[in-house]
Amino acid sequence: VMTGGILAHEFMHAWLRLQGVSRLNPEIEEGICQVMGYQWLDWFEAVDPEASSSRSEKAQFTRNLKKTFKGEVENMLDGAYGDGFRDAQWAVSRYGLDHVIRHIIRHKTLPRE
Repeated sequence: VMTGGILAHEFMHAWLRLQGVSRLNPEIEEGICQVMGYQWLDWFEAVDPEASSSRSEKAQFTRNLKKTFKGEVENMLDGAYGDGFRDAQWAVSRYGLDHVIRHIIRHKTLPRE
């Protein structure tokens, strides 16, 4: 579970480079990468019915691990990873992931009101 979230985060870094995006403010880049790792955790649970509904010990462990990892991301104090995540998460919840990513690619910032 945690490996998947970390890989999703790191793949977002790579994908941004493939799109020609460089020299982003660390809060923007780490923030959107944290959002991708965070969303991967939700995706993982959605595609693994045992992880979301089973009462087995393994399923409960997986749910607890996901909850713990998401809590760590949500409550991180670091500016780039914590504040960046919260800002990017707000933008994604307001405008949608596709719009936010397109905006980052074009303007190297998060969309604001």
